[in-house]
Amino acid sequence: MIRSLSPVTAGAGLSLSEQVALCARHDFAGLEISVQAAHAMGLEAAQELFRSHGVAPVTFGLPVEWRKDDAIFERDLERLPELAAFAARLGVSRCTTWVLPDNGAPASEYAQISSARFEKIARVFAAHEVALGLEFLGPKMFRPTENFWFYDIAGALEVAEEINRKIGAETVGLLVDCWHWHASGGNLMDLASCPIERVVHVHINDAPRGVSRENLEDNVRELPGETGEIDIAGFLSTLRALGYSGAVAVETFSEELKKLTPDEAAHRASEAMKRVGV
Repeated sequence: MIRSLSPVTAGAGLSLSEQVALCARHDFAGLEISVQAAHAMGLEAAQELFRSHGVAPVTFGLPVEWRKDDAIFERDLERLPELAAFAARLGVSRCTTWVLPDNGAPASEYAQISSARFEKIARVFAAHEVALGLEFLGPKMFRPTENFWFYDIAGALEVAEEINRKIGAETVGLLVDCWHWHASGGNLMDLASCPIERVVHVHINDAPRGVSRENLEDNVRELPGETGEIDIAGFLSTLRALGYSGAVAVETFSEELKKLTPDEAAHRASEAMKRVGV
């Protein structure tokens, strides 16, 4: 597995060059990037940046605002082929986006509109051999009523498979975050049922002590292995048994880490990942 850093954990306010250097200083072999920032730098400069530091761009956030109105979506979609082609040339072939279970609209309407937009995005990505990982959000706080779309592995897989069937390609899969897996009530059997070819990207972290799954707050997380509330050993060993050898990024919204310098936060995150075997 490729030990990787999400700038959410350390380095969010840094430039791409500074984030790559931060990774290199703290034994991260991979970085989640902004493809727009890399594109603004230029292909040759971006390639040299990653090559010279021995760090790989492992995934990028979806550069299309699909959650708002049609005009915004279509504007971003128009530029997507250029960014997808750039990402493929840079060597990063995985993109991710998070999906709320409930956006306030009727679930059927939300699902229909969002799936149609994902289908358009996936067709662009298929042409450039870029995979799209949908991140399901497990905490109960995102499901205030029974009016929701999907929030766990099974639901996310169903959506991904339907989009793949429609576009005739194997482009859409999942970003599997152990936090959302844990919060959704998932277990190792659920994880083991996910086809390895559908695992686009992986996040790890931990939950605060003494908080039930039903009461977890999404932005209150700990470093992986910090509390032992999430079975990270089982989570990682199951992924390895499935054959996953891609990037694993640490993602935590720890207020404690935010008080530290980027180097201090990255050091603590790197050491935590090493302790859990990544």
